[in-house]
Amino acid sequence: MKFLPYSLLLIIALSCKQNNSPQRPVEAAPNTNTAAAEILDQKDIFIGKEFFSGDELSSVETVRTQKTGVDSISFSIYKERKNNNSIFSLERFLKNDDVEKYRIIDTINLESADVEVNIENVGSNEILYLKSNKKLIKKWTFNKHKFAEEGHQFMGSYTGHFLRMKEESGDARGWGTIRLKINKAGANFQLDSYVENINKDLIPVKTLPSEIVLADKEDRSLTFIITKTGNKYILKSKFIDQLVGTKETYELKRDL
Repeated sequence: MKFLPYSLLLIIALSCKQNNSPQRPVEAAPNTNTAAAEILDQKDIFIGKEFFSGDELSSVETVRTQKTGVDSISFSIYKERKNNNSIFSLERFLKNDDVEKYRIIDTINLESADVEVNIENVGSNEILYLKSNKKLIKKWTFNKHKFAEEGHQFMGSYTGHFLRMKEESGDARGWGTIRLKINKAGANFQLDSYVENINKDLIPVKTLPSEIVLADKEDRSLTFIITKTGNKYILKSKFIDQLVGTKETYELKRDL
């Protein structure tokens, strides 16, 4: 009788053990239809959303809309159609000539739609309080952007003209007109040319004895700098540079 080598017996034993082991079931693939449904089922109320007055929001219905008393800030209370939860939405009005347009700047989930909004003036700030049952839920602080004392000398109306279309210097339509009005509440910028008609509300961001810096109310990166040298007022503007495609300065005449 021949005996098999020990190493060969070990290989045969391991092979039999593997063949007799129960097979693991194949795991089912994830239900991608369910995952896709969850992604699609999202609220259309979110910070940064822009919408026009009268737009119907699909996942909510409007319960109440009201101005806050802070310049350009209003609020709305919505109720979710799916589960009747309430949402408080703080909204900034965006200037639009045709239909009123708004941007949502903050949202709060509410246990009840029965809330009150109060405004308090503190120095150069306006503080908006959101309360429910006399308890504070949240507050927001808004700067009133009033001019510092140094900026008072810039208050008034200004006009300037510049060549908008370089190839049309002999044609009146090739020129553009800048109008700027500055008062205690802020400033208004208007540019009219054959190419465009622009109107922007501005706020003061810096005032010095010989210089004032204004910025677009909605986009602070777009600045307008007016420097006073003697009786001359020189305007530099990142916004105009981007608009016309060249970096220039513009002399303004102060209206008497």
